[in-house]
Amino acid sequence: MNLLRLKIFTNAVTILFLLLLLTLKAQAITTWSADKRFKDSGDQTIFDTKTGLTWMKEDSYLQSGHWNNWFESTQLIKQMNKNGFASQYDWQIPTIKELTTIYEANKTNSKVLGTGMKIHIDPIFATEGSGNLWSIEENGYYNAFGIVLNTGKRFNSSKKSKFRKAFRAVRHSN
Repeated sequence: MNLLRLKIFTNAVTILFLLLLLTLKAQAITTWSADKRFKDSGDQTIFDTKTGLTWMKEDSYLQSGHWNNWFESTQLIKQMNKNGFASQYDWQIPTIKELTTIYEANKTNSKVLGTGMKIHIDPIFATEGSGNLWSIEENGYYNAFGIVLNTGKRFNSSKKSKFRKAFRAVRHSN
């Protein structure tokens, strides 16, 4: 009987120790931006405490190494949802309004790869991505809007254009 109690006690201690390690590991992964606005959740996502939006840490260019046109972006979002990126299935291409919330003129993340254009988003996001992000908003049949992260201004471009364009998926946190 004492041997059984010892085995049960040893198993319980082992389980508690493993739970403690997992808790510490999860806490160690979570990091915050300097101003405590953004939280890196440790699963390739960034949570914005100001808006309640969750963003991909990397834009589509950083994930794939390829620029995307608007049509490709909409297909890649569908694939992300099918695969359950970060265990979520409701990713979207952001609106212009949502994209403008991550632009912060007083912050510099990095320069756009290959140019001197500065990306003005929090440094908690992955560096050296695209300075031009597509939105879901269309301008007629052939064009769509996006945001230039150097200026925070909206761009209007052909949906077929890939020139230094990518998207950063977003989801509304519940």
